[in-house]
Amino acid sequence: MTNPSGTPTIVLAGREWAVPRLAPRQNRIVVPALLELIPKIVAARQEAVRTGDAGSIAQLARYLDTASYDRLATIVFTALTRAAPDLGRAEFDDMPIDTLELVASVRIIAGQAGLLKHAEETE
Repeated sequence: MTNPSGTPTIVLAGREWAVPRLAPRQNRIVVPALLELIPKIVAARQEAVRTGDAGSIAQLARYLDTASYDRLATIVFTALTRAAPDLGRAEFDDMPIDTLELVASVRIIAGQAGLLKHAEETE
């Protein structure tokens, strides 16, 4: 999603959150965590497709152990602090966020961290 200002957004707990391009303050946390987590997500998806299990919750179970879930939550929380610097981690941790919402936000966050090309850069 993109809001009227052109800044991509993610939806968490029924609310749209702007995710502007990240600054070094966020990237020093987000980039290493994404580089560690994304290969696990890709491998899980490839395995799920190979076994005919694509799109199921079993796909998540292949990589989302406690440490990976914590890393995923840290990625999303840290990205949100770019536009919402007053958001506290305790507040974030108590939000009713679906796991699939966290997973879906990875692509937007990776783009805003400079790990994926933005559509306007590829035109």
